Amino acid sequence: MSLNNLNELIHSLLTKAILFMRLYIIQYKYLLLFIAVFVLLYIFFMHWLNVRFLNKLRQPAALISLAVELAAIASFTLLFREAGAYHTYELELFWSYRLWIFGKNIALGMEILNNMLLFFPLGFVLTDALKKCPFWAVLLVSGTISCAIEFSQFYFKIGLFEFDDIFNNVLGALMGWCVFHILRSLRRRKRKK
Repeated sequence: MSLNNLNELIHSLLTKAILFMRLYIIQYKYLLLFIAVFVLLYIFFMHWLNVRFLNKLRQPAALISLAVELAAIASFTLLFREAGAYHTYELELFWSYRLWIFGKNIALGMEILNNMLLFFPLGFVLTDALKKCPFWAVLLVSGTISCAIEFSQFYFKIGLFEFDDIFNNVLGALMGWCVFHILRSLRRRKRKK
């Protein structure tokens, strides 16, 4: 592959990625707004204001934040869907990735991103809510919640049961957990200086 071909490929991929993100932001602005406001307010109250003034309220506030996140997950995944006529499922792992990338199905790409972003705050708040929450606990909690959602969608015929959604939800929660720990370690380093 020549350098010109490589440059064209990179340019094409970047153009497609930018177009995809623009479409995603336009279509899912309320979900993005919820996540941004939730995480920013959480950081402000729990890790700036709370540390200085109300440290004793940290655990209850984290539990309330966890309840808000769980309610948001339930509303986005279960509450506002119409029941179908059949139980639907897709058991092939990564089928949505295949159709998104190779079949050029942008809607599936947006669904993948939605599932990750929806669970991002969950991973973010679990460490405070459970006092200490190791990686495996986030994996277990997010996997259990995601499985419950998928089984509910299947049982009540309000969505497609699929392993891809479970994978994406867990991945989103793990990303939130990682970002939380990165921010916490940066804050601790700043305090030491």
